[in-house]
Amino acid sequence: MKKSLLAVALLGAFGVASAQSSVTVYGTMDAGVGYTNGANAAGTQTTLESGQQSYSRIGFKGTEDLGGGLKALFVLEQGVQLDTGSSGYNTTGSNTSTSTTSGNTGTFSSQAYVGLGGNFGTVKLGRQFSPLYETYASIDPFQNGFSANINNFFGNSSSTTSVAAGGNVASYQRMSNAVTYSTPDNLYGFKGTVAYGFGEQAGDTSAQSQVGASLSYINGPLTVAYAYHQANNDTVVGSVATPGETFKTNFIGAAYDFNVVKVHAAFDQNQQADQTLKTQDYMLGVTVPFGAHSVFADYTHKDNKLVQNADADQYAIGYTYTLSKRTNLYTSYSYVKNKEDSYINTDVAGNSVSTFQVGMRHSF
Repeated sequence: MKKSLLAVALLGAFGVASAQSSVTVYGTMDAGVGYTNGANAAGTQTTLESGQQSYSRIGFKGTEDLGGGLKALFVLEQGVQLDTGSSGYNTTGSNTSTSTTSGNTGTFSSQAYVGLGGNFGTVKLGRQFSPLYETYASIDPFQNGFSANINNFFGNSSSTTSVAAGGNVASYQRMSNAVTYSTPDNLYGFKGTVAYGFGEQAGDTSAQSQVGASLSYINGPLTVAYAYHQANNDTVVGSVATPGETFKTNFIGAAYDFNVVKVHAAFDQNQQADQTLKTQDYMLGVTVPFGAHSVFADYTHKDNKLVQNADADQYAIGYTYTLSKRTNLYTSYSYVKNKEDSYINTDVAGNSVSTFQVGMRHSF
């Protein structure tokens, strides 16, 4: 009898402990066919791509209730290339599924952090999305996905380096060696995040470091957001950071949901090194949901004051059809018109680039 009571007590204690912590396996599997024209000198290209609408990944996340409103949390997330079965992920918007950039491969290269959360907000340590990149997703009609996503133009200080040399490789999307703090979600509609990524260079604590911040206000159908990012000594040429270069960007955007249509608008200004001249980007977009369908489109313009004849324009439209809460079909088309010295989405200066995508995404 005493043994039975002890067993019941132990099981009860174990049940309480189990209820205080949880681990979830999650992921997104996205694959489809992509067609591009003008991305390189060889001509058109048709590929089976992984991660067209959003990058394919598998992850583990968990929380533990520490009492008094305090909780521990973690995320381990790895990109997956569905076309080859290999690990890693594409830079969102790349024209082929074989295109990866430095830092995008390896175990848990997508996200890997541990943190504490409570009434004070959340502190996280590890590899994370930057505040700028997450702010883009809240405003971009394409939600940082598809070949037409906002990252083709925004956050790039120049459009004068080819895709092969890394001109459209944005080093701000994820921050390694990062400490972030985010405010609680209930501050009268306001939400803020600050982030610092250690450069970890001997003798110079600022070298290779990154700083990020964002502030948003959400009130019913209205979203207004600002974000800042600075990468010290981190201008990317291929996969090599050039010493002495500093990248800065300021972004502001807004969206308003009228139910039948949602409108989006954004502006950013980018500065590279000690250049007094800057580049500026403008975006106007719409999202039209109806039943299981959603249509979204935008127009984006780069005003390149840093280099002459390097302006560019993008026209894009996308469509999704929801099969269930976790599965959807999609397609998108984008057209980038580069001036003679602009390389956006292409290896050939001045090339116009057309991209068509169609595929399927499943989340779990």
